[in-house]
Amino acid sequence: MSSSRKGKKQEMPKPLELSKGIKQLYQHQLLCDAILVCEGRRFSCHRVLLAAASPYFKDVFVSSCKESQKGEVVLQDMAPSTLQSILNYVYTEELPLTPATAPELFAAASKLQIFPLAEICSRFLLKNISLKNCIGLCRLAQIYNHQTILCATTQFIILNFGRLCVEDDFLSLDLNSLITILSSDGLGVASELEVYQAVRRWIQFQPATGHSLINELMRHVRLSLLTDRELVEVQLDSEQFGGVQLHWKELDSEERLHESGGLREGMYDEVIVCVDSRMWEDQELVNEDFLVGCYDPQAEKWEKLPGLKSLTYPACAAQGDRLYVSGGICQNVYSDALYEFNSFKGQWLQLPSMSVPRATHGFLICNRRLYAMGGWCEFHEFLDSAECFNIAEQEWTPISRMPCVLSHSAAAVLKKKLYLLGGTTEVTGFWQFHRGLLIYDISSNMWTGVSLGNGFFSAGAVAMNNGLYVIGGYAEKRIRELSDGSLIPENCHCMRKCFFVTEDGKVSEEVMVPKLPKGIAYAAVVRWENRIYVLGGENLTQCYKTIYYWEPGRPRWSKCPEDIPVTHEGVSGFGCTTLKRPKKEILSLFQKTSVALTAVVGK
Repeated sequence: MSSSRKGKKQEMPKPLELSKGIKQLYQHQLLCDAILVCEGRRFSCHRVLLAAASPYFKDVFVSSCKESQKGEVVLQDMAPSTLQSILNYVYTEELPLTPATAPELFAAASKLQIFPLAEICSRFLLKNISLKNCIGLCRLAQIYNHQTILCATTQFIILNFGRLCVEDDFLSLDLNSLITILSSDGLGVASELEVYQAVRRWIQFQPATGHSLINELMRHVRLSLLTDRELVEVQLDSEQFGGVQLHWKELDSEERLHESGGLREGMYDEVIVCVDSRMWEDQELVNEDFLVGCYDPQAEKWEKLPGLKSLTYPACAAQGDRLYVSGGICQNVYSDALYEFNSFKGQWLQLPSMSVPRATHGFLICNRRLYAMGGWCEFHEFLDSAECFNIAEQEWTPISRMPCVLSHSAAAVLKKKLYLLGGTTEVTGFWQFHRGLLIYDISSNMWTGVSLGNGFFSAGAVAMNNGLYVIGGYAEKRIRELSDGSLIPENCHCMRKCFFVTEDGKVSEEVMVPKLPKGIAYAAVVRWENRIYVLGGENLTQCYKTIYYWEPGRPRWSKCPEDIPVTHEGVSGFGCTTLKRPKKEILSLFQKTSVALTAVVGK
């Protein structure tokens, strides 16, 4: 090869720019060989492009039918504006979507088998489900067998049942969808009367077949959850409309619960439960039950629940209407006990004990299993052991040991993984900080460590928005040692800093979390709905009884008008979680044996 050829720069071929050329042909209506007819309007286009984009058009144009020969296809049940949008997408891949146009485009794209377009529309619809369109989208998903939209809309209807069941659109639900909704524990209704009334309306709207479906539908109404006041309406209905018989039975608490199949989601109030202890033992508490405080953030009211015995540093977790309290220190003795509180019965039950005493340990619940991790069993004796309690089988089993001994860490569950953030590994005159976090994968029974730049302990953590919010705590304070200039940890300071950690354990600089109004450590940090609450806590010199909350996206923390109702200075280091409590009117049904309605049967 000559030097001149070697030195010559090889030119790259220019792209064909097919999409640009096809767009120009369409805009100028050149070389068109097919016509789509929709409500009398005619749209000229190109067979080869339609066949490439749609199996539906491919079958039409390669078959021997009349449409194939003439190149003219009549499209039914489609608006001309919808077809125009589809052709614009096929030729330009541009698609402006609105909540008004997306359903029609999804239906047309599904019918014409333009699958990329249908997928774009479905993603848009999933993000824009509302009270106004959810039932219509549910019907649309059924027609085109789109399970993702069907599940999402059905769940939306279930959560908002009380508002949707009075709308006219509700009456258009088909029988199978209605039964799926009525069968759900997740119905957002405070009273079963709303469910009964919705079924009655739906039956009356189906004059030809409704009456024959009374038996089938009423089986899914939890009639034994109707109060005496609500039963009056049912009895009046049976007299007014006739054609039905009411069946009654005397039931005690357990029988009524079994008969109903359980409460609906909307029949509970979600409250914040605080198992109150103090950083330092108070002699007044030694011989009396410790306070279990119940805080309703919506009403901003406190209520006292039944307590156990004097206890400090307990750990709490909850699932549904069950609260679990493990470990802690009772009169200077470290506890291995596990207790369950049934908010339905208002009673405590002692469950099998942990393998070792624990305090200031990680304690989480996931898939009806409790996990107790690390902590200390004496003031200077830290633990690296972890164990799991199967609630159904009532049995503790060990899980993999943690990579290090660890106490005072923030703990949270995210996507079936357990997170222990920060913490301490030793006390030798000053705190030894854990400058990282541990992630436990439940499926593999393996721990992973992730390094963080700074150490902290006694912070709070909340799982939300596909990550973890870390709130407050004691941070590592460093001083310069004069002898060699190195940095050594010597003390800690209470921090206002809050930050966000991603699923893989990395601190995100993109998610902004405002600082706390003051430095707070050892506080109760919980999620309630879309808020993060910080209750009580301390700094190095005092305890607090203030309550703050923050919603992601807000610029600052807000202070609740009412403080924690304690007479002393404040509280810190107490167990805290959210718990579902049955509404008082529902709870009253289960406090005595009484006659309940068990069936409404068509004659």
